[in-house]
Amino acid sequence: MNITMNTIAKKILEHLEKLPDQMQEETLDFVCFLEKKAKASERKLQKPEPNGTRLARLMQEASHKNLFSHIKDPAAWQREIREDPPLTKPTPNN
Repeated sequence: MNITMNTIAKKILEHLEKLPDQMQEETLDFVCFLEKKAKASERKLQKPEPNGTRLARLMQEASHKNLFSHIKDPAAWQREIREDPPLTKPTPNN
């Protein structure tokens, strides 16, 4: 299979070298698209992790990173982030 891949890669390179720069860039974009598509296909073939298990794993990972260590008072922080921002800017009284 390596021999076949090398032959194919050589043929692609031969054709690619004949193209103008802009078309070479388009080809690179297309190759990147194909890589993403192949990775997405691989992910679909993997057995999906149940949502509860995934959430538990993510929460465990987050706890090891101390993401919220800067928050001194969690209850006050929650109240603060839940406050609605003003809809308009306050106008000074003349």
